[in-house]
Amino acid sequence: MNPSLEHQTLVRALINHFVQKLGFTIIAADFPGYTIPPKYNRHSPDIVAKDQFGILHFGEAKVSDQIFSEDSKEQFVDFSNRVMVSNGRAITLHIVVYKTGEEILMNTLREMGLNYKVNSRIKIWTL
Repeated sequence: MNPSLEHQTLVRALINHFVQKLGFTIIAADFPGYTIPPKYNRHSPDIVAKDQFGILHFGEAKVSDQIFSEDSKEQFVDFSNRVMVSNGRAITLHIVVYKTGEEILMNTLREMGLNYKVNSRIKIWTL
């Protein structure tokens, strides 16, 4: 499936935020110039990054009409429950949406029972 321009804009924004603001290293990204991320169980994240301590972070970009899809819900569950095999440390899931999709995302996470992970295992970013 060819990602939409809106989706690619979100992926690029999260890559830039990871590198410029957080100092992360991008391991893989579903974006031109990067290696495509591997699948982790059922899905492949849009971005796999590593922080200064060697901890992995997953990035997912979602346009509003994707947020409540079954695929997205599976990704939210799978990626927010991952731990690193090497040391058992939690992998943080970063979800980037347009500002107009933030409320949809929060409602979806609440309905799924994942809202308690927001600001710990799940970080939400808006554009």
